[in-house]
Amino acid sequence: MEKSKSVAAKRPVAFALAVTIIFILLVLISSFVVSTRWPGDTPGWYLSSTTGRLVSFFVLLVALFRLGWLGPAGLTRLGERNTWLALLLPLAYGAAVSTYAATGNIAFSVSDPALAVPAALFLMAHAFLEEVAFRGMILHAFVSRSGGTNRGLVWSVLVSSLFFGAMHLIYLAAEPLPVVLLRVVFAFLFGIYLGALVLNGRSIYPAAFFHGVLNVAGYFGLAGSGAEETTASWFLMSLSMLPLAVFGIYLLRDVRHRDVLPEAV
Repeated sequence: MEKSKSVAAKRPVAFALAVTIIFILLVLISSFVVSTRWPGDTPGWYLSSTTGRLVSFFVLLVALFRLGWLGPAGLTRLGERNTWLALLLPLAYGAAVSTYAATGNIAFSVSDPALAVPAALFLMAHAFLEEVAFRGMILHAFVSRSGGTNRGLVWSVLVSSLFFGAMHLIYLAAEPLPVVLLRVVFAFLFGIYLGALVLNGRSIYPAAFFHGVLNVAGYFGLAGSGAEETTASWFLMSLSMLPLAVFGIYLLRDVRHRDVLPEAV
């Protein structure tokens, strides 16, 4: 583990690539195991997939513990009250605007009520796993390397968001290239806001909550409208994330390296 810590400190890009690959493998393995036992879009599939995500989360949690990063990665703080309050309006905006961009209306429902709770649990668990990997491990590695400047923190958020966006290239196995590329743009812009939220509040939980709720809103929005994701809808959803990305950069204006990593000063 000391070797991993050294790689993270000296070669954060290599560390970020390794974490991204491990994250993808964890998701693919758990998805494969579930798919062999449960048909898709059933309560059993969602509950089993949630269990797989939680197991993957604990794998990353152990890695963070061994690295001594639980605190710096934001897992030991619930977040400041002002951070939670500040995310409410962006959350309402993100859920409403991105859903409207994807479907042409705002109608949240589900065709099978039995799927509502299992699907919501799965989407929240998946969002939390992504936050631990990309805002917990990867963002922290870049922040540790960035130096003591505000510009360094902005750079760390942008680069970690690039990895978050690039991870969505795995959808090339099932979706057209234009849709996947727009997924990448959407995730990159969304990642900027989430990264800023983590650094601003010194906690991963507000970002994980925001991410999960947006996932749930998107799922129920698509189910309610019966619409399918298209190139046009992903283009509009990407545009809807641009104000959040700009607001994220704004949130970083008063954040300093010593506030994020006091033990590194």
